[in-house]
Amino acid sequence: MAGRTKKKKFPQIKKSNEGDFTKWAMNNGFKDACSGASAVMKNTKEYSPKVVKMANYANNFGCKAK
Repeated sequence: MAGRTKKKKFPQIKKSNEGDFTKWAMNNGFKDACSGASAVMKNTKEYSPKVVKMANYANNFGCKAK
């Protein structure tokens, strides 16, 4: 079965880390996590790698337009 790839598990957030990015976004003047994620992804050099990873996750899995 050439061409088939093994499906990866959906990336889960640890219970201890849930809400961290939303809290970060609110504390840094953004109205919600999605606006914070957009701003971070536009200028990743300005933010720490941890914040960029959280913003990327938020953009990919939580901030899609319906």
